[in-house]
Amino acid sequence: MNMQASSKSKTTKTDILDSAIDLVRESGALSLTIEAVAERAGFSKGGVLYNFPTKDALVAAMVQRLADIFAEEIEAGRAKHADTKSPTLSAMIDVTECWLRDNKSVARAVLVTHLKTPELIEPFMEFKKEVKEAIRLEHPDFYEALAIWSALEGMHFANAHGVMLRSEEEQTGIYNHLRSRLAKSQER
Repeated sequence: MNMQASSKSKTTKTDILDSAIDLVRESGALSLTIEAVAERAGFSKGGVLYNFPTKDALVAAMVQRLADIFAEEIEAGRAKHADTKSPTLSAMIDVTECWLRDNKSVARAVLVTHLKTPELIEPFMEFKKEVKEAIRLEHPDFYEALAIWSALEGMHFANAHGVMLRSEEEQTGIYNHLRSRLAKSQER
């Protein structure tokens, strides 16, 4: 395959995946069908199936795409917080806040995917291992950092399970408190 065809194929797959993610974000996991993704992406059903032969293949690629996007956003956040002692955890707070505000349906879809096919969540787990090691190396009090990260994960799971009892204002307050707690813990 020549370079131009390879690039076009990658763009096509990315367009399909981004359309599928947008569909889930806007209408929930139950809306994810090959037909709906094809319509959303502007492709034929056959065009989607050519790139992703089954719905499971599409979902697996979506999870990988989400993990890649999340990792890219964390890296951008780390650069933004490069002047702090814990750029990774600072980025995790910022990115988690944005993701949970903008991607609630996607978080739920990933949860459902994990329950159905646990191995599909592996891209996120590998990335989380890298994040944990970065936090261990950066933060002077690893257990304080883990407590902050655990609070973020608790927020994520409450949102993913649809049991978040905190208002938007309260959630913003929690993120601000975690930022303050992180800043204080870095002064030690």
